[in-house]
Amino acid sequence: MPVTAPAPAAGTKLRTDLDQLQGSWVSVAGPCEARLLVAGNWYAFEFVGGDVYIGTFDLAAGPGPHHMDMHVEEGPTADKGQTALCIYQVDGGVLRWCPAKPGSGRRPAAFPSVDDRRYFSLIFRQVRRRRAR
Repeated sequence: MPVTAPAPAAGTKLRTDLDQLQGSWVSVAGPCEARLLVAGNWYAFEFVGGDVYIGTFDLAAGPGPHHMDMHVEEGPTADKGQTALCIYQVDGGVLRWCPAKPGSGRRPAAFPSVDDRRYFSLIFRQVRRRRAR
């Protein structure tokens, strides 16, 4: 009887996603230019030339896109203390991300086009650090 490897637990995929999210990201498509920095479960999100959000996040597998709950600890007064329910997909050095308005209690069900002005959907590219010589 052949031996097969056990199926990976759901947490294994989340760990892989968390590992892939670490580092610096720059937007390459979407309604505005943004930068994202992830360290552990902490994030700093900057709209270039605009607001900065800092906080923590939780990941969860969901039906369809994976879920990210971003807790706003620092940022614009109206959003501070709120949670933005987001969807994301990370694959290698590309992150697709779409949040709902912080505090709305709703999460996008699927990724809209980055050109759809009814949603705030961004695609990021991971910034690879150069190694010191």
